[in-house]
Amino acid sequence: MDVTNGLLAGKRLMAIDLETTGFGLSEGHGVIEVARVTIDDGALGDDWTTLVRPRRPVSDGSREVHGISDGMLRDAPEPRHVAEALVAACDDLPLVVHNAPFDIPFLARLFRDADREPLVNPVIDTLGLARGLFGSGNNALGTLRLALGLPEEREHRALGDARTAARTLLALTPRWEVERGVRSIAELAAASQDVLRLSMRRGSEAPALDRRFTA
Repeated sequence: MDVTNGLLAGKRLMAIDLETTGFGLSEGHGVIEVARVTIDDGALGDDWTTLVRPRRPVSDGSREVHGISDGMLRDAPEPRHVAEALVAACDDLPLVVHNAPFDIPFLARLFRDADREPLVNPVIDTLGLARGLFGSGNNALGTLRLALGLPEEREHRALGDARTAARTLLALTPRWEVERGVRSIAELAAASQDVLRLSMRRGSEAPALDRRFTA
């Protein structure tokens, strides 16, 4: 992708994705896998992923989605080690997340479990970008990957989904520039979140419930 004169030229962002023990914070579920992928000057850069030791067992429904079992998490790092690594890598960079209303509260829970303040970075939601362009149909990452002709990745694991979210941003940002007149990262972040808020007010399915079916 040529970003010489585009919105992402010279910019550095961080795509984030995570997997959880279940789908409800109110039920005590938490993060069990995190990944980050650097987006630098319109290209994917270094990446990192880790499992996270949870405070409760993985639910059957969640395990069916991502395939992560309790046994795989037995020797995983504690939340504080994962939070420290994320803070060091993300700094104040804009975050790229697909379905932020699901991921960001769980990320905040991870930081609370680590006795740290949550990240307050700007967030660009690729689900909002997709809905703003394509409507409120099936905008799940796997569907977008196929529709946009993106490379295949392992779905429903944090690193594969973070890479796909990053590439989705690269594919959709030029359209938001040309078709919607967005001229800054801050405008792009605000627009992506406005789309989701509007779709929820109109009675669309709430994206925070279960990203298998609401994206």
